[in-house]
Amino acid sequence: MQERIIEIIVYLLTKIHQDGNRRDKVDLTHALQLNGYTEVEINLAFSWIFKHLQQPAGEKIQNNFDFDQNMSDMPDLEQLVISPDAYGYLIQLIHLGIMKDEDMEMFVERALAFGKEDISVDDLKSIVASIIFDLDNHTSFNGYSFYSDDIPLQ
Repeated sequence: MQERIIEIIVYLLTKIHQDGNRRDKVDLTHALQLNGYTEVEINLAFSWIFKHLQQPAGEKIQNNFDFDQNMSDMPDLEQLVISPDAYGYLIQLIHLGIMKDEDMEMFVERALAFGKEDISVDDLKSIVASIIFDLDNHTSFNGYSFYSDDIPLQ
C-alpha cells in the first residue's frame, strides 16, 4: 500500500506544480478514484503532503539539491544499481520535494542493501516509502497500519 501512496503523492504534487493550485482537492480525488485508488490511500497521501511539505508563509519550496553533482560524486557501484527508469523517477521525487538532500545517503544505503543488480521503479518506491514514512521505526502512518488491511489503530 505504501508504494501506491507514493504514486498518489507524485501525481498530486505534479498536478499542483503544473496547475499552480488551481485544481481543488475534490477534482484531484475524483481523478485518483477513477484510476483505482481508495479514499483511504488518497487521504493518507494528502495528509503526508500537508504534514511534510508545508512552508511557512512567504517561503517557497527550495530545490537546492544538486542531483547531477551528487550523483557524479557517487562511486560507480551506486550508479550501476539503479535502472535508468528508476533514476528518472528518483529525479522526479527530488524535483517535487519528496526526497530531500538528507534522505539521499539513506536511499543509497538501502538501494545497495536491496541486494539486486538493477533497482526498478517499483523497488525504488518501496525504498522511498520506507524512508519518507519512517517504516523502520513505525508500522503505521496517521493511525493506519500498512500491514493490517487499513484498519485504524486504536
